Amino acid sequence: MAIIFLFLLMLFCPTAGLTQVDPQLIEAAKKEGEFVLYSSANTEEARNLVEGFRKVYPFVNASFYRSGDYALMTRMQTEARAGRHAWDVADMTTYTGYWLAKEGFFAKYSVPERKFIREGHLDDQTYWTSSLSNVNVVVYNTKLVSKENAPKRYEDLLDPKWTGKMAMEKYAYEWFANVLHVMGEERGKAFMKKLGEQKISYRGGRTLNTELLAAGEFSLGIALYLHRARDMKNKGAPIDWLMLEPAVANLHPAGLSGKAAHPNAGKLFISYLLSQPVQEGFARNGQLPARKDAGAGLKDILRGVEPYPSRPKLAERLNENMELFKKLLQVP
Repeated sequence: MAIIFLFLLMLFCPTAGLTQVDPQLIEAAKKEGEFVLYSSANTEEARNLVEGFRKVYPFVNASFYRSGDYALMTRMQTEARAGRHAWDVADMTTYTGYWLAKEGFFAKYSVPERKFIREGHLDDQTYWTSSLSNVNVVVYNTKLVSKENAPKRYEDLLDPKWTGKMAMEKYAYEWFANVLHVMGEERGKAFMKKLGEQKISYRGGRTLNTELLAAGEFSLGIALYLHRARDMKNKGAPIDWLMLEPAVANLHPAGLSGKAAHPNAGKLFISYLLSQPVQEGFARNGQLPARKDAGAGLKDILRGVEPYPSRPKLAERLNENMELFKKLLQVP
């Protein structure tokens, strides 16, 4: 698995491929001696990133707290109201990152690696930089669906043969808003309403949904992550994925706390997160790295489809889109 390869790379060659970091920043981080990451990545990914960072910078006692996006944002807001500022860097998906920046949680920080970052993965105010993006795909069980009969476009999901045979991520608000944006309001709403009549099964957690799909509980899974499907397929699960367009890619903004207790260690971690070896590790894991000079091997995984980076400003209509998502798709 790519994340394990990354960990081994950092273990045996801790400075391989890293951008030259300002020695003064390293010294300042050394004096701080600690660092706390809040992340919505899964526990294994967050742990390996922090452990890899500690291998490169062993003088920083790095730790992390992991939770889902919206639960994590709520925790941060609650802590802030209580005057507690426990984290130095937060990384989560587009909408929560956008709102935290808007509410003043992030400090401006133009990390030197920003010059390598893809268009659409940067906040132009320098409050955050996306470390990667996770591509939403349709996943199918190869024992239940042949490649020839699999849907080729979103409208194919409306075929009556899929009624009662599909599952979807229960909190796919970002995918929903971006597909509406691309399709256009009128066409998009009409499509989502018809899709909601297909008796879809909803559960929270893309990993859980993909596992249930692999177990044969459903034929198709909508708005699931490419890297999860790829990992399970490589481990022998009878699944494959479809790159239907727009293949919405959820960003993963990383921002430095405006109240960071260890700001220099936080800056050092963001540089590490955007370094080429870490970015290449994301690519091998099936995630879209933020760096333009990383991920040459992604072409086969993406199957010729250009991912569509999530539009952060769509978060302005988050509450409206959440209600629309539930209503049109008949989410319980």
